[in-house]
Amino acid sequence: MVLPGGNVYGQQGGEGGVESIEQQQGEIKKEIEALTGKRKQLEQQEKELARTLKEQAERLTDQRDAMEEQARLIRQQKELLEQQRRKIEGLKVQMEDLALPPVDDEEAQPRAPAAAQPQSQPRHQRSASQPDNQGPVGQAPPPRPNRPLQPVDVIESQGVLTHKGTLIVEPSLHYSYSSVTRVALEGFTIIPAITIGAIDVREVDRNTLMAALALRYGITNHLEVGIKIPYVRRDDTTVTRPLAVAAEEDTLTQADGSGLGDVEMTLNYMFNRGRGSGPYYVGSLRVKSRSGSDPFETEVDPDTGLQTTLPTGTGFVSVQPGLSISVPSDPAVFYGSISYLRNIGREINPSIGRIEPGDATGISFGMAFAINPRASFSLGYSHNSVGATKQNGDTLPGSDRLEVGTLLMGLSHRVGKTRNLNIALGAGLTEDAPDVQISFRLPIAFSLVGGM
Repeated sequence: MVLPGGNVYGQQGGEGGVESIEQQQGEIKKEIEALTGKRKQLEQQEKELARTLKEQAERLTDQRDAMEEQARLIRQQKELLEQQRRKIEGLKVQMEDLALPPVDDEEAQPRAPAAAQPQSQPRHQRSASQPDNQGPVGQAPPPRPNRPLQPVDVIESQGVLTHKGTLIVEPSLHYSYSSVTRVALEGFTIIPAITIGAIDVREVDRNTLMAALALRYGITNHLEVGIKIPYVRRDDTTVTRPLAVAAEEDTLTQADGSGLGDVEMTLNYMFNRGRGSGPYYVGSLRVKSRSGSDPFETEVDPDTGLQTTLPTGTGFVSVQPGLSISVPSDPAVFYGSISYLRNIGREINPSIGRIEPGDATGISFGMAFAINPRASFSLGYSHNSVGATKQNGDTLPGSDRLEVGTLLMGLSHRVGKTRNLNIALGAGLTEDAPDVQISFRLPIAFSLVGGM
């Protein structure tokens, strides 16, 4: 250090202080640079973290949107499945009886064979509408101009055929009443262990009135063809009450429907003449069309799942082969039959899929008894076992095998040379059978190749 006047003072000590300050400044500078580097690293990490958080937020948003879309699709599917389930549940009750072999003028029991005849008039040429010049059932004709009426079946089907060249025109009226109580699960499973729904108890009172016109023609003494054209009127009253929801009173729903029913065609062939007291064997084939209104095309109430308009057809084509046996035994005729009804399944629509109604195996037996030359009485039993309905190859939930047993009684009275009045009553003996059935038939014979 230089003082005024040229004196030097503390030169060495001053130089050491400067070096110390410069050293400290260098260290501070290095620390500042290190802190600046760390700050830049932190800023870079912050940017990366912000970018990562933004990406995660975007992914979470996308996932939330996807979950909302899935929830919306699940709600739509739930609504569609609920509508389908309700529609199928509403159709299932009527499918079970519509898919059965109709217990009417073309079912269950064979027509009893004609009365015994002199050798000049073979038995197999007799029918329920032949003139009054034949003998009583199982006997030779008495020495009188009028013959007894052929014993009537309770429910007419195959038997000794219309003789060659004869046309039978048969108007008929059939009434059926049934009452069914069913418990159904109103819901379905979305995912395992989560079930949405309530249980309803339904009581269905069903009234069915069918007017029909049947035509039968004897091509030969062994071959007969026929057709039946029905007009159906239906009326259903349904009572519902939720079991899982508090309800003060039942809900009553009514629906009806009318129109052309399912047209049927028949072919009957008698294998033998039934000589003496031997049995008659008759094979039959019945084909039912889909001419009636389709149960899968009727409107359904979305609140109750019940149809607002009832169908007049089953919605399926059916084929029914059968075999009947009739054995004359003075003064009665014993009869029995066996049949198999094949319901042909079909694809309904993409939402419902393929529906296959259960097939039915039927047996019947009974006896027809001649009361006097103009009247006869018959008593029998018919039983049909109907399989469960399937949807897309799987058994429809709640659909199981039905056992339909019916006690059959009938009366017939001749009201003219070519007319018979037949009255039949059927009483259900099993839970699945209609409660009561009543039918009236008036077969009228016309000879197309000569006199009757």
